Amino acid sequence: MCVPAQTQISPPELRDLSAPPTFRELIPGYRLARWDTPSALEPSCRDRLHRVLCGLAERSFSADHSSYWQARVEAGFFDRITTLALILGPDGSPVGWGGHHRRRFAGRRVLYLDSTGVLPAHRRFGLSTALMMHFLSREVFPRPLLPTYLLMCTRHPGVYNGWRQGFGPGRVFPHPSRPTPASIRRVAGEAAEWLGEGPGLDPGTLVVSDAYRMFDGDVYGVPLSSGRPHIDAYFDNNVGAKDAVLVVVRLNAPVLAAAVSAHAARERVRHRPWLGGRPVRSSSGQHTGTGVAGFF
Repeated sequence: MCVPAQTQISPPELRDLSAPPTFRELIPGYRLARWDTPSALEPSCRDRLHRVLCGLAERSFSADHSSYWQARVEAGFFDRITTLALILGPDGSPVGWGGHHRRRFAGRRVLYLDSTGVLPAHRRFGLSTALMMHFLSREVFPRPLLPTYLLMCTRHPGVYNGWRQGFGPGRVFPHPSRPTPASIRRVAGEAAEWLGEGPGLDPGTLVVSDAYRMFDGDVYGVPLSSGRPHIDAYFDNNVGAKDAVLVVVRLNAPVLAAAVSAHAARERVRHRPWLGGRPVRSSSGQHTGTGVAGFF
């Protein structure tokens, strides 16, 4: 049975949970509700969060993702994921979500980013980026001498381009004009096996064939674009309608620190109209559905 906890600061969806989340500010006006041990949630509480995630996904991607989430929950989603988080809007209601898995593949420390999304009305505030920076800062900075490999699955060229812009194209694979190094192939190979997608992975292109087979219709209900013709062409030529790209980023504390500083500088401009700051959409000029984070 769920037990009361933190009802005075929780939105209705998060009241009386057996494992209450940790609350903190994400950006001004938005809070984060984070579970660092989602496995502690009891079945009735998992069912409630399952419904919240399904509703957010449908509204975020303009597509029915109920079968995807049902399959994931039945496969042990809450027991497998390391950290799960909801983004709470100014009125306290959930407006986005994200999570990650802490793993080791090919002897390397890996952070695998789970499904992430933000409702269309809230995308212009950089919430996805802020959430990912929060996750990465908590995982990378306490271990500054250890390299971390960041992984995600996506078929969205804007997501891929966002990581290239954030961390530098030389650290992000697959690279459109460079072969995939053997070390990256090994990490990706073990990650694909863990995901149950090993046979579908092309180790050279890191494309996972038919990764979105659980969807009856489109994964995204909007056209996909990065705003970069060469990136869009790469995806058009290599990634099928139900395929995904297993993106691998080589990351360390100095690289992340530079990215966090650059993000903070952009946010200062964003919130100071007299400096030319204004809310922005994606680089393609349209809402893309995910911001910088991946979806698998």
